[in-house]
Amino acid sequence: VMTVAYTHTDPLLASSITNAVAQRFVETRFQQKIEKFTSASEWLDRSTRELKAKVEHAEQALADYTKTHNIYGLEGKNTLTIEKLSKLHDQATRAETERILKESLHEQVVQGKITQIPEAFADTQTAELQKKLGELSIKAAELSVTYGPKYPQMAEINEQMAVIRDQIAASRNLLDQKLHADYERAVRDEQALNAALAAAKGEAAKENQDSIQYSLLRQDVDTTKGLYNDFLQKTSQAYLEVAQQHSNIRMLAPARVPKLPVDQHRQRTILFTIVLGIVGGAGLAWLLDRLDDSMRSVDDVTEFTQLPALAVIPTIGSTASLAYGHKRKKLSATILSGEIPKARLLEFDGNSSPAEAYRALRTGLLLSSAGNPPKTILLTSVRSQEGKTTTASNTAISLAQLGRSVLLMDCDLRKPSAHVAFSVPQTPGLTTCLAQNTDVNDVTHKLMENLRLIPAGLTPPNPAELLSSEKMKRLIAEMAERYDHVVIDTPPLGSVTDPVILSTMVDGVILVVHAGRTSRHAVQRACYELSAVGARIFGIVLNNVNMKREGYSDYEYYHYGYGEEAGSS
Repeated sequence: VMTVAYTHTDPLLASSITNAVAQRFVETRFQQKIEKFTSASEWLDRSTRELKAKVEHAEQALADYTKTHNIYGLEGKNTLTIEKLSKLHDQATRAETERILKESLHEQVVQGKITQIPEAFADTQTAELQKKLGELSIKAAELSVTYGPKYPQMAEINEQMAVIRDQIAASRNLLDQKLHADYERAVRDEQALNAALAAAKGEAAKENQDSIQYSLLRQDVDTTKGLYNDFLQKTSQAYLEVAQQHSNIRMLAPARVPKLPVDQHRQRTILFTIVLGIVGGAGLAWLLDRLDDSMRSVDDVTEFTQLPALAVIPTIGSTASLAYGHKRKKLSATILSGEIPKARLLEFDGNSSPAEAYRALRTGLLLSSAGNPPKTILLTSVRSQEGKTTTASNTAISLAQLGRSVLLMDCDLRKPSAHVAFSVPQTPGLTTCLAQNTDVNDVTHKLMENLRLIPAGLTPPNPAELLSSEKMKRLIAEMAERYDHVVIDTPPLGSVTDPVILSTMVDGVILVVHAGRTSRHAVQRACYELSAVGARIFGIVLNNVNMKREGYSDYEYYHYGYGEEAGSS
């Protein structure tokens, strides 16, 4: 026994839904039970309809064939044809025999052997004349012997015998003509019967072929009908099986409309749930905050690294950080589409909040050394995609906008990207100058009035050896004498030792940290590695900060906005 219940504020709706669910459950289980029977019956019904169509097609083909070939009863027609052929054969045989007989009689008559003709074919009048001629001959012989040849009756007898001989000759001619006519008629009858026999043989052969095709079509009809009858019987049995099925589940008692609510303390339950949700949400937020060990704010930088936060760079590329007026919105869309690199933000957009943040970085950098501002500045990060190249490029542009000569060196010999931001060729570059003794002026590109760029060049198989060479040290020293500031972009600290090597050749290091992503322990380890080799760390740039989420609501200045989306370059 299973109980089904449903809770709702409307008692009538609650009972209706409960009964509907129970009824639907009963129907569904019954449908599942008879599914195999219904599937079989549907398949049988579909197959039966297909077989019925095949039976109709086969019967129609048989009917068309019998109509085309004039077959109205194959068994009877075959019997008549055989009888006809047998009779014609007998008649042809008799005609041939009769023709041979008539031919023999005609030849005997022609040869003068009329006496040898059987009596059945001889002329009776001729026989009587022959008999009478014989009698006269005997009588004439007797008279001739008795009275002599000159006896008067002898002349009379001779005249009678002459007349009889003439009559016999005439009868022979008539018999010859008759037998000749009979022979010709026998020949014609034989030829006609032979022609009819040949036609009957052809008709019988054609009917034999027709009967074979007719038998095949009849067999197809019988076979298809047999299958159709079998499937029709099985389909009826399948429908009978479906009709005999019955559900083994039934509703014992339908749900009635309740008179009283189930929960009489609903408001107290709702209040308790709200309080529990607030407390649970606050506890979850506190737990997530405790578990998150990333650098998120200036306080985290000061607390965990004991280093100053030179700047807080908001997210670059969101419409909130750039949009102000029609022109600002157009520029925002251009940066978002990638037509303007983020690394050149200060070149194209000097009024956004990220641009102001880079100016703040420039100010903090210039004031980081008492007396003289640093000339050689190295920028690195803990991991990739934290924004060090963007920060290095915009820092170099901001220094050049003060009227000072600035050189940007791409020392990331593993995955260089500065040449992409400023649309200059990657080669020749720094590696060309170090490995092939190429003049540094040949690999330097002019970007602005006071800004130059040395790209990385081809990726060498030994980047660390090239960067740690004496030639690299002399190159940095030479560039420091030639330019007011040299900004060096390097690979991440967490992957290679290139930044650590270069940090001993410059005035100081700026560490770029992606807010909310880079862990505190990783930043501390990076600071330790730099300090271990005697490198000076100017401070930390907190990049890609979500200003609203981190509580920098006072960061706005006039119309400068800030973004809410995290991004990196």
